[in-house]
Amino acid sequence: MSRVLQNTSLCLVAIALVLVADIAQAINCRVRVSPVNFGTYTPLTPVHLDVTGQIEVRCQAQPGTFEVQFGPGTSGDQTARTLNAGGANILFYNLYRDAGRTQIWGDGIPPTFVVTGARTARGRPTIYNYPVYGRIFANQAPNSGQYSDNIVVTVLF
Repeated sequence: MSRVLQNTSLCLVAIALVLVADIAQAINCRVRVSPVNFGTYTPLTPVHLDVTGQIEVRCQAQPGTFEVQFGPGTSGDQTARTLNAGGANILFYNLYRDAGRTQIWGDGIPPTFVVTGARTARGRPTIYNYPVYGRIFANQAPNSGQYSDNIVVTVLF
């Protein structure tokens, strides 16, 4: 018996948080998120389902640094994120900042990591693109349905 889950996706919700110490730290950044869409997951498959999304950070004004953090999603745990289809219907997955999927993208509290960047010049905006590596883990047997999660993306600058 083969069940197929269709339209399994993860919506990344973008929130930019502005932290300005004083007028000299006038870097200004915005974030744009491309959804991480896992597509169809076949239950009990022996291989992980890996996909890639993208985060774009656009900074302008003065030079300065920024940090991109990911929240835990509805699971409340950055190291054990879940896609949900209501009730007890879940799929375990995670988001990573590296293609090898060894560095969980979170708030920087170990064992999670953040992504940092630096704007070194004034003038025209600078655009930074960061891939988001997603993985639904192998050998899961969820019920059919549409699974999703919402992740808060925070840019500190």
